[in-house]
Amino acid sequence: MESGSGGNVLPVGTILNGKWVILEFIAKGGMGEIYRAHQLNLKRDVAIKTVSREWLEEISEDPEELENALKRFRQEVLTMVQIRHPNVLQLYDYETAEVELDGETKEVEYIVLEYVPGLTLRDTMREEGFHPDDQELAAWMRRYFLPVIEGVKAIHSAGIFHRDIKPENVLMDGEIPKIADFGLARSCRMSSVTCSLEIKGTPAYMAPEQFIDFKRSDQRTDIYSLGKILYEAAAGRMPKNAVPFKQMALKQAQTPFFEAIDGVVRKATSEKPEDRYGSVEEFQAAVEAALAYVGERGPGPLPPGARSPGNRRVWPFVAALAVALVLAGSFWFTHYYGEHSAGQRPQAWETPVFPEGTPRRKPASDGVALILVPGGRFTLPAGAAGERERHVEVAPFYMDETPVTNHQFVNFLNSIGERVEAREGAVRDEEGHILIYLGEVVEGYEPIVYRAGRFEVKNSGHAACPVVRVTAYGAEAYARFYGRRLPTMAEWLYAAAEGRDPAGFKDSEDVFPASFFQKIELPFPVMLFQPNRFGLKGLNRSLGSWVLDARTTGEEGPSYVIVGGFDKGSVSGGTGQAGPIAVRRQPWEAFEEVGFRCVKDLDG
Repeated sequence: MESGSGGNVLPVGTILNGKWVILEFIAKGGMGEIYRAHQLNLKRDVAIKTVSREWLEEISEDPEELENALKRFRQEVLTMVQIRHPNVLQLYDYETAEVELDGETKEVEYIVLEYVPGLTLRDTMREEGFHPDDQELAAWMRRYFLPVIEGVKAIHSAGIFHRDIKPENVLMDGEIPKIADFGLARSCRMSSVTCSLEIKGTPAYMAPEQFIDFKRSDQRTDIYSLGKILYEAAAGRMPKNAVPFKQMALKQAQTPFFEAIDGVVRKATSEKPEDRYGSVEEFQAAVEAALAYVGERGPGPLPPGARSPGNRRVWPFVAALAVALVLAGSFWFTHYYGEHSAGQRPQAWETPVFPEGTPRRKPASDGVALILVPGGRFTLPAGAAGERERHVEVAPFYMDETPVTNHQFVNFLNSIGERVEAREGAVRDEEGHILIYLGEVVEGYEPIVYRAGRFEVKNSGHAACPVVRVTAYGAEAYARFYGRRLPTMAEWLYAAAEGRDPAGFKDSEDVFPASFFQKIELPFPVMLFQPNRFGLKGLNRSLGSWVLDARTTGEEGPSYVIVGGFDKGSVSGGTGQAGPIAVRRQPWEAFEEVGFRCVKDLDG
């Protein structure tokens, strides 16, 4: 992330109208510059967007072009203020301020927006596409694409056409996509702005009529862009030299689901507007109809535009292979745990039973979602932090959906800023306990920095990655600050082992055998972890977590354990052990592959 400089309209440290302190320069594109700022009275971070210095200098000699540019900027404000929807970026304010530019005082117009750190919709998509895995594509569509469609519906309902829908213009607020950048939007209630900007857009996602006559584009233009995004999700990112304005089609569509998706993509990206879906509601209905074919392996009616099913003789072989894998997994599971009369698991796992009347999901004060873990009888495996195998009863509890992220931990550090000190590459509290070690985690990845009296995520793209190199002291302090606690070893292992999906071994591998671990390479955003059957993300990956050895405190204080799968002797005490490990470590230690998540009692 770049910092502000003399080349930007708003240098770092600028205070706008006594309310907004510019913290850092984020990005520049088109005619605008975007900054992260802090709102002093409400103590929250916001995004500030203003017309870029280069643009102002470029058109300063053309009063008509300058006025058109400012009209475009103001129209973006009038567009966004009409829309209030959870999948559309929120506008907070619009003001003017006097700033110093090259020794002169100039009036600058700016808008204040909801600040969403981290990723875009692009980061939720695979570079090579989800094909041929229909389950993964369907999961992505339900989790991200359908909410984007809902946001577009809200935009169209306000009589507005975005005209620049693309993955990079959809920001990810955790798991929630938010449509942003209304610089090219047009409302049927507003007069268009005639200037060179009218030919702008992103060619890969532009409908043909948008290039030929930009002012005549309508809701079908946005549908074309949505069709291009769906194509990329299935087939992979379009190359930069791809021919724009063309109808897209999947080269391979062996299953009814992908055939249905192909039909949706073909119709949505038709080169003639009249051949596309007439409304986003119609497009949404076709997408949802296609999702009904997930897992289908036989012929059946498909949505309009889909191709006829091809040869499916391969599917009996695939089904037989799937059965063999499940049987192999069952054999391993029985062999690993042995014959325990009290703790033996059933052959077919049932849907977990949750306490009646207890919410399955609820928000926490740091913005994370708390997921209910039902609890039950559990066999604590031998070797876990030196334990003998024993049976334990785990009471129901809430657990963080994802590991604590860099962004969340930075907010915590800034909230207690007066009580901590950053020096010698570490952050210490008033008692001298180290909470987290700063600096590079791996080469080129330095997640958290301290500058100008504040902690920051150095690169906004790493905001949603799990915080690591945090000590047990730091994890405990964070949990306590937000009214939660660290999980016990039994709670963590129960949530990981009992939460794995016994039918698949695909996205929720068991934490115990190393062969079932998926190694992650940092930085890795938490939203890309797939949930286990409880809805917890990232428990079954090679990312360790601080936990308590027990709920009781001994004479020397709590005993802390790191649980998870690793291949580094630094954590496992030099044994070189590869997952699982559950080893006691000192509370001032920290490791590049260890983070944490919090839990909360049901009655807490």
